[in-house]
Amino acid sequence: MGTDICWLVTLLYEDTLIKCALKIDKWDLPEGRIYDIQQYPMEPENRAVIHAMLPLHVQTCGPIVAVEELFEVHIANVKGERHE
Repeated sequence: MGTDICWLVTLLYEDTLIKCALKIDKWDLPEGRIYDIQQYPMEPENRAVIHAMLPLHVQTCGPIVAVEELFEVHIANVKGERHE
């Protein structure tokens, strides 16, 4: 198993819930807090760390209301190929 952590992060944007998939290397989390953040992502101090790792345009949307662990986030690289 690799060192990547994948989350589906839900944020409250006005009266709408938006979701953003986030894939990070666990070693990019603050030293000494990796286990805590991974196991308890919804704790206020852990949500703050996760929020800061989101893309800037997503950070401005609002607070995190849910964090779900995902098995994997894959970015397809098909460049012009069509699959029918």
